[in-house]
Amino acid sequence: MRATHVRMSEVFQIKKPMHRGIFVRPWRWFLSTLLSLLCLIQHVQLHAEKFQPDHIVTQRQIAAGANVFLNELSWDGASRIHVFGIDDFAYKGSMPGGLNTQMQVLRDGKTLYLVSSFAERIVYGQTESVVQIYDVSTLSRREEFVVPNTVVRGVGMTQMLALSADKKLLYIQNATPATSVTVIDLAAKKRVTEIPAPGCFGIYPARDGHRFSTACGTGVFKTFTVAGDSYSVETSEPLFDVTKDPIYIHASRRANGELILTTFGGDIYLADDSGKVVQLIKTLSVSADIEGNWAPGGYRISAYNGFYDTIFIPMHRDAKLGSHKYGSDEIWAYSLKEEKLVARSPAQNLVSLAISAGPKPIIFGSNAKDNTVDKYELKSVDGLLFQKIASDKRAGATTTLAITYD
Repeated sequence: MRATHVRMSEVFQIKKPMHRGIFVRPWRWFLSTLLSLLCLIQHVQLHAEKFQPDHIVTQRQIAAGANVFLNELSWDGASRIHVFGIDDFAYKGSMPGGLNTQMQVLRDGKTLYLVSSFAERIVYGQTESVVQIYDVSTLSRREEFVVPNTVVRGVGMTQMLALSADKKLLYIQNATPATSVTVIDLAAKKRVTEIPAPGCFGIYPARDGHRFSTACGTGVFKTFTVAGDSYSVETSEPLFDVTKDPIYIHASRRANGELILTTFGGDIYLADDSGKVVQLIKTLSVSADIEGNWAPGGYRISAYNGFYDTIFIPMHRDAKLGSHKYGSDEIWAYSLKEEKLVARSPAQNLVSLAISAGPKPIIFGSNAKDNTVDKYELKSVDGLLFQKIASDKRAGATTTLAITYD
C-alpha cells in the first residue's frame, strides 16, 4: 500500500504570524496618551492655586428686629414655625415641632410656646403630646415637657394655646372630641388641673389674674377662675346666635382691653371680659348695605392696629353657607372709633392676617391658593389703603401667623 505523506503544517494548519504592526501600534498610542496626560497633570499642578476649603459658619443668633411667625402645620411629619423679619422680609429660619402644632408667641418676641403631638410609629403605636419652649433669638429649644395626650388636633388656629396674664400658667385646648382645658404650672412643668368645658371651644385669657373664658355653642361664654388645683365657673348671657350668625374662634384685643369678635356674616362684637362674666358692649356691622354679599373668610380672621383703632378683615364676595373659610378678595379696614368702613384694598386668597403696630403698619397674610406669605404696605396713609409688595414660598401652607414687636 502506497504510503501517504502529510505535512504536519497541514494537520495543525499552522499559520504565519500576523504583521507585527498590528500589535505595536496600539501600544504606541497608549504610551503617547499616557505621557500626554502626565504632562497635563504636571502642568495643572504647577499652575493651580492652593485649595481653599469652604468654611461653614453658623450664626449664634438671628438678626435683631421685629418678626412675623408662620405656623406650617403638618399632619404626617414635623411641623415648622417659620420666622421672617418684618421690615426687610428676610427669612431668618425655622423652629420644628411635631404633628398639628399650635403656637403662642410672647408679645416681646423672645419666647415661643408650641404644643404638638409625636407619633411613635406614625401609623400605629403610642402618641405623645409635648410642650416645647423656644428661645427665638437662637431658634433653639430651651426646654420641653410631656402633657396629657388630649390636646386638640386640627389646623393651626389662635385661642388653642394661651398664657395667663402673669405667664405662670399655660392653658391648652383639648378635644377628644370632648372639649376641656388643661392648666399647666410652667414653673413645675406639670398639670395643675383639667377643666371640662363641654360644648365650648377657644381660650380667651383675661388681662389679669388666673382667669380665662371660652365660647359655647349656646351663644354664651363661660369664664373660669383657677385657684391652685380647683376652679370656679360663671356663665354669661347669650352673646350670639350660633344658628343665625356664629362667631369665629379667633379674637383680637382692642387697645382699651375689649375683645373684638367677628361673625361669619361680617358683624363685629365688642365684649368686656374684665369681670366675672363676659359682657357684650356693642355690635357693629361691617358689610351691611354694601353690594356684593361680602363676608369674612379664613382662620385668623382679624388684625387690629391700635394707632388707628382699626380692625382689618379678609373679605370675600358672594358669600354663602360654607364659605366662611374662603380666601379673600379684599382687605377691609373698619374704624372702631368712627364705627365705619374706611378702606378696601385688593388682596387675593388670604385666610389669615397679622398687622404691625404704629402709624405705618405692615400687613402679612397667609395665601391659601399660592401657599405663600404675602406682605402688604401702605399705599395711602390717609385712606389706609394697602398694596402687595412681596411674597415668599418658604413658609408653605399656613393658617395662622403672629407678629411681635421690638
